[in-house]
Amino acid sequence: MKTSRFNLFLKISLFSLALFICLSLAPCASARETFNKFNADIEINEDSSIVVTEEILVNVENIEINRGIIRALPVEYRDEKGNSVELGFELLEVKLDGREIQQQSVRAGPNMEVRIGDPNKIISKGLHTFLIRYQVQRHIGFFEDHDELYWNVTGKDFNFPVLEASCSVALPGKNFGEGFNTIEWYVGQYGTKGNKNRARLDSGRIITKSPLEPGEILTVVYTWPKGLVTPPPPPAKDNEKAQGAIAIATFSLIFGWFWFAWRKWGKDPDKKTVIPLFYPPEGKSSAYLRYVRDMRVDQTGFTSAIIGLAVKGALIIEEVEGEKTFFGKNKGHFVLSKTDTNTEDLKSEEKALMMQLFPGSINRLPLLPDNSSIISSSMGSLARNFRKENNLIFTKNTDKMIPGLALYLAGTAGIYLFSGEYPLNFILASICGLLIIALGMMLGKAANTSGQNTKQIIGRAFPAAVVALVGSAALIGEEFSPITFILFAASAGIIAVMRPLMVSRTLKGSNILSETEGLKLYMDTAEKERLEMFNPPEETPELFEKLLPYALALDVAKTWGNRFENVLTKAQYKPEWYVGPSPFLFLNGSGLNDFSSSFGNSVGSSIGPKAAPGSTSGMGGGGFSGGGGGGGGAGGW
Repeated sequence: MKTSRFNLFLKISLFSLALFICLSLAPCASARETFNKFNADIEINEDSSIVVTEEILVNVENIEINRGIIRALPVEYRDEKGNSVELGFELLEVKLDGREIQQQSVRAGPNMEVRIGDPNKIISKGLHTFLIRYQVQRHIGFFEDHDELYWNVTGKDFNFPVLEASCSVALPGKNFGEGFNTIEWYVGQYGTKGNKNRARLDSGRIITKSPLEPGEILTVVYTWPKGLVTPPPPPAKDNEKAQGAIAIATFSLIFGWFWFAWRKWGKDPDKKTVIPLFYPPEGKSSAYLRYVRDMRVDQTGFTSAIIGLAVKGALIIEEVEGEKTFFGKNKGHFVLSKTDTNTEDLKSEEKALMMQLFPGSINRLPLLPDNSSIISSSMGSLARNFRKENNLIFTKNTDKMIPGLALYLAGTAGIYLFSGEYPLNFILASICGLLIIALGMMLGKAANTSGQNTKQIIGRAFPAAVVALVGSAALIGEEFSPITFILFAASAGIIAVMRPLMVSRTLKGSNILSETEGLKLYMDTAEKERLEMFNPPEETPELFEKLLPYALALDVAKTWGNRFENVLTKAQYKPEWYVGPSPFLFLNGSGLNDFSSSFGNSVGSSIGPKAAPGSTSGMGGGGFSGGGGGGGGAGGW
């Protein structure tokens, strides 16, 4: 008896618990966020644009919809050839429950996402009406015997069921539903004919008779006689063949022009026969000769100018040894000290250099990083003084660059005409081309000499190669061929390379170069051949000192130092312009180069090579659900 009562009690308890759970879950099961109504009114304008007003009655349960909804509207499509066509989109009005509400429109691939709602406010549960009004272009179909609007009222990417959807269309100057030849519709999954019985026509408005689950679409087709709407101009076509032809032509013309221009204007006049020159050209410093030869002022040329001032007695080079520490000696440094020697025989650029090295009452200049600004300004002063004679020794030929630039700009303008609605190649060619030219001017600062041309071409072509590779990689997977971009990058690279190569020497500059090479020939000649020269000067410590700066400037310091080793040893030569623990520092080329290297290291990156002159410078059942324009997606946030 007791067992029966216990079993009965247990059954009643379990039934009660199950009933309680079911009753508790019932409200949750019934809670569902839906679009109770989705009404679209479409006004067709005479210019073929359409204005769409979507009124959406939403049941909000704060599950997915908390702050508002997101409406994704297509604004780009691909035509039958895969070309991108922009539809044009303008958001006109957004409201929530009859009041204006915050919105944010963001492009997301082929869609424009309109996020509606206040990010700082949660919408209350219940029914709310969202209104979206927008204008779009190029949705009207123009055929031989009729015009047509083929439109997806709802989209395949709707996240919520649509309990009822409807659509009505108005022609220009007519009421909604008037003046149409035919009105048709499709209801079902994307790509299917669907079931026409799932919607009805009421006074020109198409209204669904059953709910649309997520992924189901209502698509409408309205047709009318021709002449009521003016067709828009056809979209521009993206013609890759035309782009490629223009790119080839641009590259060929630029290459051909600069080949012709370089041979005609970019080469130096014929030089005089180079003969050994035993003394420097009258009034020409070592740094100046290197400037004429290399068309720039660099660290070696600047160091030769310092040595030249020391040899003339204008300054003393003092080597200071590093202090001893537990780990050994620290690295030493050099100090330049101004002397009281009369400097009347110094050249103008040497006088200006002295004033920069020792401004005011300063007489000592340690070559340390703290003084890098002084060294940098001094080097700049030397370059400025040399540039005063640029017009006499160099011809910039800047005007010869204009045809090349004009051809490049004409080429980019040409591909724009064949770049369709989304001119990616035009944008890349224009921006990257200018970037290549600018980078080439900054990076390619090697000298314009026969021995340096390879370095210069590599220095200036390198940016073109890098940008072309990066740009081509960016085009992978796009409906664009990277060939056009590569050819334009190469064209820009030619312009960057040719700018300094178009700088040539005048007759005077060419003559100075011949004299420079003559002096180098003498200093860099082996002993046996030197003896065969016509009356070479006697080798003395004085001759060694006089031509030492020139040997450094013309890159023959090692040969020059080795030649005089015996002569200077016999004379127990010690330069008066040097003070320090290494009296033989300047007696051979390696020692002199060590000084130049130490000089550059002491001032760091403030000394950099200066640029070469002038280089800075549906109807009838033919459609389907989702086959029209519009549609898109909708969700909550």
